[in-house]
Amino acid sequence: MVGEADRTVLITGGSSGIGFEMAKQMVAQQATVIICGRSQEKLDRAKSEEPQLITIQCDITEQHEREVMCDRISREFDGLNMLMNNAGIVKRYQFAKEGELETKLFDEWRTNFIAPVLLTRRLLPILVRNKGSVVNVTSGLVYVPLSIQSNYCATKAALHSMTQSMRVELSKLGIKVVEIFYPAVDTPFQEGQAPVTAMSASEAAAIALKELNKGKEEIRVKMAAYLFILGRLFPKQIVPLFNKLNARDAREYNHGN
Repeated sequence: MVGEADRTVLITGGSSGIGFEMAKQMVAQQATVIICGRSQEKLDRAKSEEPQLITIQCDITEQHEREVMCDRISREFDGLNMLMNNAGIVKRYQFAKEGELETKLFDEWRTNFIAPVLLTRRLLPILVRNKGSVVNVTSGLVYVPLSIQSNYCATKAALHSMTQSMRVELSKLGIKVVEIFYPAVDTPFQEGQAPVTAMSASEAAAIALKELNKGKEEIRVKMAAYLFILGRLFPKQIVPLFNKLNARDAREYNHGN
């Protein structure tokens, strides 16, 4: 993997939350950082806080917008050597409640799985030429799913599996494939419903970046590492126990809906 100051990185969903914190910290290490996001307002706000950022408005779930962004990157940033698939959304719903699954299922799959896979494929020629890396952001919930976020967990589990397969295949092309497993983090992503144990976005990004700089391929941040271990040691017990411990969130959701 190239040195910190030699990075030219595209971070999806980089205008807020963990993505923005990661972008700022990479800029501090002299990297060239491009962020993309759906909201021009959020991108402008990010740019005003960190002027060194390069911003591109793009809804990565839309093929045409992906193409426009990738064409621009090919023209203006042909030294791109890292793609960080950070963008993601989460929807809370009750599986048995009529109408909820139908309205929320596809948005999560488009954003959390389909878009990063297609974006990676589209930028692969540049990354191969520059012996770059792909960094996929998943979650500790791939090991121990949470029922109130069951579809989100499924999308991240799918990306986790795809990441493992990509690592094997793309290593033959000189591409390093990294996965960052985050725990609960207090970001706008949580829509004000972050658990009390959630860590700050700046701390989560700092831990992940430190391990990324060491060349790690699987980076489990704090609680995500515990979920990995507990899922291995107690595969039958941990899922119901974890959901019981998080039952307060589920009760609040049920009462509010």
